[in-house]
Amino acid sequence: MSTVRVVLSSVMAGVAVVVVAAWPGGVPVFWAVALALPAAALTALGARLSGPLEPLWTPVPDAPSAPAELQAATLAARLAEAAADRDRFLSRVQPRLRRLVLTRLRERWPDVSDVDDPRVRSLLGPEHTLLVTDAPPTPQRLSALLDRLEEA
Repeated sequence: MSTVRVVLSSVMAGVAVVVVAAWPGGVPVFWAVALALPAAALTALGARLSGPLEPLWTPVPDAPSAPAELQAATLAARLAEAAADRDRFLSRVQPRLRRLVLTRLRERWPDVSDVDDPRVRSLLGPEHTLLVTDAPPTPQRLSALLDRLEEA
């Protein structure tokens, strides 16, 4: 809040206290002014500190555009759940991994239809191909494979 607005609001609050205390309250004017000074000071302090509380009008952030980003957000939770459950890995994690791999590879080769494509197998290597097509590895092995996949 600007200094002019702070002073104006505190003076108005002080005058309001004097008028209310002196006229309907029957308080002598001297005491009404004495009561108005702390009220005006508190109003000035509150108005000065309210500056950071004013709304900040910024645009809403853009929504993520890549489907791979949305899939990666839920992948960590699914990996934690599927660490001990093979069926959960095959039904929840592996389809997401396949979609992530296909999304990433379609940037390079738009005509890739599935991870069974020989180009995909040659690029991923045997371990990563097994990760998206076969049974789940141990949690430590899975973490190592995903780290290597992120670096590629």
